[in-house]
Amino acid sequence: MSNFDGTWLMIKDADTYCYPEFIEFKNDQIIFFQLAENSPSGLLIKEQNHTEKLSETKYKFVDENRIRIYRMGKILTVISDTESISEETEFATDYERIEPTKTNLTNGEINRLELKAEWNGEEIPIVFNENLDGPTIQKVNKRLKREGQKLVLENLHGTYFASIYDNGKRRTLIGIKEIDNKKAVLFGFPKKPYQVMAN
Repeated sequence: MSNFDGTWLMIKDADTYCYPEFIEFKNDQIIFFQLAENSPSGLLIKEQNHTEKLSETKYKFVDENRIRIYRMGKILTVISDTESISEETEFATDYERIEPTKTNLTNGEINRLELKAEWNGEEIPIVFNENLDGPTIQKVNKRLKREGQKLVLENLHGTYFASIYDNGKRRTLIGIKEIDNKKAVLFGFPKKPYQVMAN
């Protein structure tokens, strides 16, 4: 039997531009949550957004801790200023169950770590509370009075997240499955193996 317990993080891919979202299952309901803009002391606060009936929703378990929910939507292709084509299509969104991060480190110790991960051939620095943009982008941001990108350590139900902020807005959550002084296992990625090692 499928296990719907817990809180599930929406997994964003390169084509997903919405803010982070969580779901929970209760009775025959899928309850959707967004996050409050502010996270006092790094604690994330869920705010209920809307619900859907599970019995009326197409879904499948990809593995024990990942569920894929299907919804109908439209793809709009613009041909010219006056002509476009609208096509019905099925979209799939994955959600991964969050579990408390395995660690012996304190919040402060995690905040001071400097790690590097690799995803899709790209190196991702895991450094909290520092500007992630290169010097040229930082100059442009300063002229435009933008804050740029930074990682902030946040927590929901004992699960740590490296939250990517852009211009002061939380855009993406990278879950931390386990972390110590030398390495971290990050989760919430759209492709298998769905997790990345940071050293």
